[in-house]
Amino acid sequence: MARLFFLLSGEDPTLPFSELASILEAEGYEFKILQKLAHVLRLESSPESASTIESRASMTRICALELFLCQANVDAIVENLERAELNDLVTEGETFVVRVKRVRGSAPKMGRLKLERKIGGIISSKVKGLKVDLEKPGKIFVGVLTEDSFIFGLGLAEVRAKSFFERRPRRKIFFHPTAMRPKLARCMVNLAQPKREELVLDPFCGTGSLLVEASLVGCRVLGFDADRRMAVGSIQNLSHYGLVPEGIGVADARHLPLADSSVNCVVTDPPYGRSSTTFRLGVADLIESFLADIIDKIVREGRICLAAPTKIRISELSEKIGLQHIESHLVYVHRELTREIAVLKRG
Repeated sequence: MARLFFLLSGEDPTLPFSELASILEAEGYEFKILQKLAHVLRLESSPESASTIESRASMTRICALELFLCQANVDAIVENLERAELNDLVTEGETFVVRVKRVRGSAPKMGRLKLERKIGGIISSKVKGLKVDLEKPGKIFVGVLTEDSFIFGLGLAEVRAKSFFERRPRRKIFFHPTAMRPKLARCMVNLAQPKREELVLDPFCGTGSLLVEASLVGCRVLGFDADRRMAVGSIQNLSHYGLVPEGIGVADARHLPLADSSVNCVVTDPPYGRSSTTFRLGVADLIESFLADIIDKIVREGRICLAAPTKIRISELSEKIGLQHIESHLVYVHRELTREIAVLKRG
């Protein structure tokens, strides 16, 4: 166990924290949360977890091995850096660079570039033979100015946002205006906590956004949609990324052709927008009927991550059916729609 810190994206106030914890739980890492700061989570866990976060997370930007946390002023930073033990982290002949990030305008009087140069000079003086390389450094030291604090450490992993950008809905073979953006889809998959090779079901698969993200983290995927055109489009999008599902079928989500306890978890975004069809059913009735049917088809302790308009009150509806409500997150879409991302569990 080591002290780690994670720089999280600022696109949502709660989802990045829950996604990170869900990944660690799904992958079996022991961890203890130490502190939540603006866009930063500090915790104790294995440094090996960094590579797992890098491969799965959508709302984490950087993972680092923590060296110190102090007040956001130059004197405190210099004092703590002078005391920090670096010889086990970098050695003579290696190259390095220092990157300082600022969250929400924290410590506005401290110049990032000036601080990077000062920290870099101290590191160079503490470990002989180190060279600064701004282009292809061997080691990256990361500092984050957040609230009134400065947290500093050695970078272990960085999540690249480019791949999510390349999978945005309009770049896929089959497009529909209701398609979920890939970062949110990946986050929902992680909140359901599937392990690699486990079977993830999306009974309202649409264009396959959730199935693509689940497959890319190593899960087996199965999808259904009541609209044949959507099912075919989902197959096309999965194929475009070289992904092979366990199956994609045309079926009513209220009566899925599945055996009891046959799927590990469910991740889904039922139809409720103007460009979607609920086949003349009210959205609340559709979701309630689906949950009543699916409860026996997931394994014991299996999770469901479901997106729905806030007016549906998923937490109340799910508990009435017999599902345990774990958590919910509100995601603003536009003036007429705020999504509730709810995590449920079968007892």
